[in-house]
Amino acid sequence: MKKLILTLIISIFANFNYASAETITMPSSLTADTTAFVLLSTSGTTPSISGYSGTLLVTAVASAGNVKIITQTALKRAAGYCGHGSDSNSIITGCDDDGRTEIGFRGTQTNINAGLATLSFKGDGSEGSPTITLSVTAEGNNYNSDNGHYYKVVDNTSNITWTAAKTAAEATTLNGLQGYLASVSSFAENTFIKSKTNGDSWIGGSDKDVEGCWKWTSGPDAGKIFQNGNHNNIGGVSSCVVDTGYAVQTKTFSSGDFGWNTNEPNDSSGEDYAYIKTDGSWNDYRNNQNVSKYVIEYGGSAGDTPTSTGLTTLTISSLEASGSTHQAFNDKQLSGIVEAQTESMKRHMYNSTNSIMDRMEQFRRTGDNKGLQLNDFRLVLAEQGVNNHTHAKLAKHYLQKYSKKIADKQGLSLTDNNIEKFISELPLSKYMKQEFNLKPNKWAMWSVGSLSKGGLNFNVGQLGRKNESNGFTLGADLDWSDNSLLGFALRDEVEDVTISGDGTKYKSDNSTLSFYNTWKANDKNYVDTFIGLGQTKQATTRIVDVTNNTKVTGELKSKQAFGAIKYNFKKDFKLVNFNNYSKVNFGYTMFDAYSEKGDSNLKLNFDNRDLKSYAVSIGSLIESRIDFRSSKLIPFVRIDITEDLTEGSNLKANYVSSSSNQYSKSISKDFSAIIRAETGFDWNFNNGWHVSTTLDRINNNGFGHQNYLKFGANKSF
Repeated sequence: MKKLILTLIISIFANFNYASAETITMPSSLTADTTAFVLLSTSGTTPSISGYSGTLLVTAVASAGNVKIITQTALKRAAGYCGHGSDSNSIITGCDDDGRTEIGFRGTQTNINAGLATLSFKGDGSEGSPTITLSVTAEGNNYNSDNGHYYKVVDNTSNITWTAAKTAAEATTLNGLQGYLASVSSFAENTFIKSKTNGDSWIGGSDKDVEGCWKWTSGPDAGKIFQNGNHNNIGGVSSCVVDTGYAVQTKTFSSGDFGWNTNEPNDSSGEDYAYIKTDGSWNDYRNNQNVSKYVIEYGGSAGDTPTSTGLTTLTISSLEASGSTHQAFNDKQLSGIVEAQTESMKRHMYNSTNSIMDRMEQFRRTGDNKGLQLNDFRLVLAEQGVNNHTHAKLAKHYLQKYSKKIADKQGLSLTDNNIEKFISELPLSKYMKQEFNLKPNKWAMWSVGSLSKGGLNFNVGQLGRKNESNGFTLGADLDWSDNSLLGFALRDEVEDVTISGDGTKYKSDNSTLSFYNTWKANDKNYVDTFIGLGQTKQATTRIVDVTNNTKVTGELKSKQAFGAIKYNFKKDFKLVNFNNYSKVNFGYTMFDAYSEKGDSNLKLNFDNRDLKSYAVSIGSLIESRIDFRSSKLIPFVRIDITEDLTEGSNLKANYVSSSSNQYSKSISKDFSAIIRAETGFDWNFNNGWHVSTTLDRINNNGFGHQNYLKFGANKSF
């Protein structure tokens, strides 16, 4: 008994795996100039089937335009397709013709895949969104894309009565669909059946119950009346009303007509059963007359539960068609990534600006201009496994990255002992020495590291976005005069941005050189100024077919010039200081043109574009001072409200495969009001160490948020 149960379980599991393994792989979409034939495989996904066995019939039907395959080797002929009147083991011909709207062929899975790999489509010049319906069935069955039903023409080889054919048809099923003797309710359906029969074949019409009242006898149309009266008595049967949408005609046919042959039905010698002739017209016969074929139809019956996986429809965007409404930027993945790139640039300029502005605020809070000794350098954001020399190497890396030419020219290898010599060779140092007699040994080095995580919410017609970044700023400045500061800073920031969860993303590498100055008008008024020059490289990955995970890649480069002017008003109340301020930010970004790469014909060429950004802010910074025996702690909180005045940026692009069709998108800001809440502290120790930390929460007017965590460390030398 146990052995029997185990055998049944294995059998059921095997059958389940077999059924679920039958798969059709097709592009989820094809966008192309279809003036000439285009391979479907240029979408990045090659049509194929898997999990099938035995000899199969595959059909491809275009709703408009033409379809063909180029490779016909080893594929067998199928009745009613590519000019073949019957099934045959001979190699197909004609499925590579340019003028067909429907092709079909028989073969094994391997041979069929060789043909499907060359499946091609050409548009008709007017339909903008034609479709191709691909069907896979066991040989002998035919799929009609017009009504979604399957048909099988059965050749009994010898005569079969109409009643026997009806009984046989109703005893069959196909992929969970009940069979019945075919009922014909449209010109398209009649044409389809005609192309597959190649000889007289029984269909499901009969007037055996009431002479002259013709109705369909089985299937979903059972009982539907399609004719009142024979040819010489049309309309003469009482209580026989033709159902709406079921009326047929008699030869000679006008365009779109179908139905009876000339002078039929005539009830000659008791003819009560309909069959379809070779030319597609109908006749009535007696039950036992010379008909050896019948047509089984599957689909539409109440209670049908389709189990077939062998059917799929591909929608094509024919770019050249007069009826095309295709807009490349309607694709959410594409729209999402170009919008995110713009926001990323603004974030980078925002982060660079704030790291400098925070340094000037820190200087005024502490009143100290302390330097950083490389071998004592510690970044609080260190990961596990970082040794004592890691951050010294990191600081050295940033100086070398921005000023390698100067270091090489002087033959310097940066160490603790020659940093001042290195700084003295910088153009800014030489200028300050020449114009103001400020010597390099007055410079102090500082650093700050930051982590950022945030995102934009999902909105109607838009994908959500998530971003994570880490940045590192290394600066050098001098105490120019009483409580005034002049300096420069080098910042690197890496950001990873994900567009939804489908795989569209990019990695951004940003570098900035900044110059800054704080000027004290009096004890209560300060003006901070800042200007930065940056460059960015974004490595993009865009999903163009989510179903098949087809992707294209690119590299976008850009340059930025940006800055800020900030006015500060300070007010002291015993142990609490209030610093109210207003600020203007401005920026100009030049995005280079670039092209995507990949196997898909959806890869794009993007034009260059410019982005002008502006923002105004007002805010208040509240701080206090707590003195300890060997240190002083300065906690602070901030509230800042910013209005983004950035102008829209217009982006133009075209498909690499179709340069004549250009698309554009106006990229506007997703939000305008930005609220920044911040808390942190500066902690100065008598031994020369200075540690600071800041936590920011930025809310983008309900569209998303950004969180920042920043740490800094200084030590005098």
